[in-house]
Amino acid sequence: MVPLLVATALVVLVQLYLSIPLHGPVADDLGDRGVTLALAAGYSLCYAVGFLVHGPLSDHLGRRRVLLAGLAALTVSTVAVGLATSVPALGMLRAVQGAAAATFAPTALAYLGEALPPRRRAGAIGAMSVAFLTAGIIGQVVATAVAAGAGWRWVFVGGGILLAALTVALARVVAEPAVERARRPLVTRYADLVRFIVRGRSLPLAAGHLVVLGGFVGLYTRLGPHLAAHGLTTAEVTLVRALGLPAMVCALVAGPLAARLGLARAALLGFLVAAAGLGAVSVSAASVAVIAVAVTVFVAGVAVLVPTMITLWGEAARPARGVGMAVNGFVLFLGASLGSTTTALPGGFAGAVAILAGLYLLAGLVVRSVLAQQRGEHGRGVAEVRQDHVGA
Repeated sequence: MVPLLVATALVVLVQLYLSIPLHGPVADDLGDRGVTLALAAGYSLCYAVGFLVHGPLSDHLGRRRVLLAGLAALTVSTVAVGLATSVPALGMLRAVQGAAAATFAPTALAYLGEALPPRRRAGAIGAMSVAFLTAGIIGQVVATAVAAGAGWRWVFVGGGILLAALTVALARVVAEPAVERARRPLVTRYADLVRFIVRGRSLPLAAGHLVVLGGFVGLYTRLGPHLAAHGLTTAEVTLVRALGLPAMVCALVAGPLAARLGLARAALLGFLVAAAGLGAVSVSAASVAVIAVAVTVFVAGVAVLVPTMITLWGEAARPARGVGMAVNGFVLFLGASLGSTTTALPGGFAGAVAILAGLYLLAGLVVRSVLAQQRGEHGRGVAEVRQDHVGA
């Protein structure tokens, strides 16, 4: 079950990043006007907002039902994107595709949190996080290769075929977790989501969480043009980008690390490692060799952060894990969409990366402070209960 969910996560998340290399081929076929908007904007918006819709829905209807229905809708819409005959049709279908894709991550992560025993849960979430991270690079490479060999339409048609096979396979092995959920109207679950978002601890936690993928996308957005300005070819730039792939397996050690250090310290360590990698990139912006090593360090920090923060959100929202995963996904990918705005940061490449390093440091301190406060309140509550018990 877990390998199937990880493979599905990779194929689903790849759909988010396909738009980056496909602008040229799609523009040549359908016309250049509005192609970037049609490929990316509608998908990204519906994908992020979809998390807030589908998380509580999976709490209400059950994980298996929402997971399989969403994958079926994603399969059909993905193939349909490949058959689009105009830019407006492409934009509409990509928006539908984004809304359908948003069913997977919050539902699958909540499912793993309920279906697996605690000793296996961290490893499974780590493996899912590797898929989430690697999709950003693998999606661009695969889309470029398929579009060059068979045309851009086969990028989506082929993805739809893969999704169909994975949906059938998951339908055979995924069973609804044996977890008791209170029977409540759906509207109250969405009310719980709103209360969870605006409560005192969630807002600063979300502010820190925005940086996790925001800085990741921000660095890679600035990295390509910077390396090209230093004379690297497209193939060499792609190679430097790909050097971060091995570091993404650090997501698999996030669980044992959190078990040893605690979630708060593991999260702080991830933020510090990412900031250190970015700091090295900033001060050595003229050295391609140092950049290549420092980017790998940065990616390792992000790889630890993603599963750690996912676990934090799930624990904060339980027993309504769907709510926690919905907010987690919304904030995580909202941050990813904001990452491209690093082109507007001052100070050139080195200055922008230095600002990102500072944001990771600040985010780490904010998240650590929130969790420390939460532990302090929990400790006081336990002490009060014990005192009442002794008094009785």
